[in-house]
Amino acid sequence: MNVFRLALLNVLALRRRLVGLVVLVAVAGAVCLSALGIAARAEGSTTSQVGESVGNRSVTVDSPQDRPDLAQLTRGAEARMARIPHVRSVQHRLQVSMPVRDNPEGADLLYATTVRAALAPPVVRAVRKNLFPLRKGEVVFPASTHGVDLGAMVGRTVTVDAHRFVRPGVGDTVSDRVRVVGTYDPSWQIEGPDAAYADDASVVRWAAAAAGKSPAEYLRTSGWDQLTLVADSSAHVPGVLGAVQRMDYPAVTLQQQLRALPGVLELVKVTGRVLLGVLGLLAFTGAVTVTGALARQRAQEVGILKAVGYRSRTVLGLLVAEMAVAGAAAALLGVVLAVGVTAAAAAGLRGVGDVAPYVPDAVPLPPLPAVALLALLTVAVVGAGAVLPARRAARMSPTDAMKDW
Repeated sequence: MNVFRLALLNVLALRRRLVGLVVLVAVAGAVCLSALGIAARAEGSTTSQVGESVGNRSVTVDSPQDRPDLAQLTRGAEARMARIPHVRSVQHRLQVSMPVRDNPEGADLLYATTVRAALAPPVVRAVRKNLFPLRKGEVVFPASTHGVDLGAMVGRTVTVDAHRFVRPGVGDTVSDRVRVVGTYDPSWQIEGPDAAYADDASVVRWAAAAAGKSPAEYLRTSGWDQLTLVADSSAHVPGVLGAVQRMDYPAVTLQQQLRALPGVLELVKVTGRVLLGVLGLLAFTGAVTVTGALARQRAQEVGILKAVGYRSRTVLGLLVAEMAVAGAAAALLGVVLAVGVTAAAAAGLRGVGDVAPYVPDAVPLPPLPAVALLALLTVAVVGAGAVLPARRAARMSPTDAMKDW
């Protein structure tokens, strides 16, 4: 009879004795597969959503206002930076004070700010679905400021003031009517706690008036407060940063503030490897223990096989094959369990707001080749763990095997 067929029949006959090993390896495999699957999806989502996000591909260039020897962030400087290799877009930022007269709670000093697509604020209320880019004469206020709720102002047209330079020591006020088209989460304070987003033309006009210049002259001489350069990939950010700094402009990147991110991703990978090692250790230990115990319990069976002419090599192969079959059953059961465990874990993680974007799949198992490889490794480890005790049993003489030992 074929050794593997005989091994399969023996496993079926000894299934109650092998159930402990099968369950142990199956549970370990399910946990390992689930953790690897979730970790792999989380790593992939982190790389795409964080590593290749607009923020992580951005270089922020500040205006060198304290360096009169350097050119300001004028339209000319913006055009030069746009020609840097691998720069996909250049987004400008300008901010100017803007008192609001029509606030029912009293005048509030807000700061009119241009909108950068890479750093658009999280809108909580709006008059239309796609709010950005803003149209001429539109503003977006913070939902609240200094304890005052500004939500009721959405849809209203209000009067805002801007300072106009006349001559040194002399100025007056320029008033404009603008429409409040939305409010944003006030915790979003990247542009400051009292930023009010407005269309570019209005902000430039107010800033130019404060400087006593025309809008065209202002952009040609004073320019923007800040520029954001968005690279085509995160890998090109250091090169873009170096090019900007060689122009003697102060520039930083979000990557420099997220240096721990690669370490976190590496920790995810190491965790997966540790889990694989734990699975291998459990499978090997379980196989050694169970095979040794079965060899002792089946000593007479081994003696009979040796007595009727089975060679030691054949007996060794039979015992190892039995453990391999048990390992295959454990691997298959582990995959089935992993599907359920992973689906439940993913459902739970998607209920956590900060984690949900990184667990997008319903059943985030590793790719099929990885699952098959892990199953084969499980069978191989269980079989390898059976070699030593099986070899000891196979080498026994028929006389010794028939004795109780």
